[in-house]
Amino acid sequence: MEKTIARSLEPDLRNACEGSLGTLRWVRMDWQHGGALTGVSEYTDDEGTHPVFVKFPVPGRELRWTRHFQGCDTQRLVPRLHASGSSLGNHDIAWLVLERVPGAPLGAQWAPGNLKKTAETAANLHACARHVPIDRPKRRDDWESLLERTEKSLSMNRLPDHDRWVAEVGHAARWWKSIIALWRSREPIEWIHGDLHLANAMQRDDGSICLVDLAEVRPGHWLEDALYLERLSWAHPERIQSDDPVGSMMACRERLGLENGPRVMELAAARRILLAATTPAFLAHEGSRIHLDACLNELTSALEWWSTHQPSSL
Repeated sequence: MEKTIARSLEPDLRNACEGSLGTLRWVRMDWQHGGALTGVSEYTDDEGTHPVFVKFPVPGRELRWTRHFQGCDTQRLVPRLHASGSSLGNHDIAWLVLERVPGAPLGAQWAPGNLKKTAETAANLHACARHVPIDRPKRRDDWESLLERTEKSLSMNRLPDHDRWVAEVGHAARWWKSIIALWRSREPIEWIHGDLHLANAMQRDDGSICLVDLAEVRPGHWLEDALYLERLSWAHPERIQSDDPVGSMMACRERLGLENGPRVMELAAARRILLAATTPAFLAHEGSRIHLDACLNELTSALEWWSTHQPSSL
């Protein structure tokens, strides 16, 4: 959204906030993507004056879940919501006035414990959503087509370690049907964050972590959150060894009384193979040498596990 449009809607926003919103300064944060702008301001209520972010437009899903997770305020899993709405004046534009957490996201600078703390916060998010009925199906990615795209990409592009890529993708193709079938059978299905990475995690001054950008909350298996978080650190295996987002999330879910489901190790291996093997299909977005090397190494490791353990038939 352009700043001029945002400014034109400021009177409607102030009316909606009933005079509680201070002077607004519209910015686009270094880590922010998409069409929304962020306004920096203060919000005054009976408890005092609070630094806030104002964000619009936001998807209806983000508005819904930001409101819902306020009910878990003892954990403070998401930024505190001071005000919100689904329209501004005569416009169907959802908006949020949120606690302004100081500093940058955890992804801006690595620190030990970042993966573990983010994984545990996500587990608490899962717990807070456990009683919300699942009202739509889980995501069904077209992994068959993605493998075809991967093979086509390898035939058209000369990647670093190209021969090894061809060999490992060919190895994965031998197991592709059973890997996909296992992953599609995953249970339990519950609400997950859907876009869990360190750029969507903020740390408050007291050390607590909150998760932002809830537009991708969707039905899925908790491993989807854990392995997305893990995947973005494949190029730094030492971070995974020290923090282990999958193990951290699993342990936290157990403490919270959540079901982790059967065949977790097999499902994790299947997901790693699917993600790593199809990386060449996304060279325009994931074509850096460091990332390609990390995905290739992960593919090799996951395939070794798969071929050794021979997951049982479905």
